[in-house]
Amino acid sequence: MSEMLRQRAWEIAERLTRAGGGGEARLTVTPDGYRVELDILRPADGSPGPDDHRAVLDALALGDRWGHRYSPPSRNDGTARETVWSEVHHAPNDRADRADS
Repeated sequence: MSEMLRQRAWEIAERLTRAGGGGEARLTVTPDGYRVELDILRPADGSPGPDDHRAVLDALALGDRWGHRYSPPSRNDGTARETVWSEVHHAPNDRADRADS
């Protein structure tokens, strides 16, 4: 994969780690790029966590695709589980596995 693509993914990971209120972002390789995930830590009492929401959103927006997963406390023994993710992908004409005509 290209160095530029990996640098974009690392930039997202670093920004998410700084903004995420104590969690560390995970970087994984996907078939056509990279995925960065961060578990958002929330206090058990439901009060707002220490994360900087705006900085998290700004970091996610650096990717080509992004999203959010939330599982309520009722499903997790009283603890909310929240993860944000962002992906960076090769442009279709940059993919090494594409068939040339």
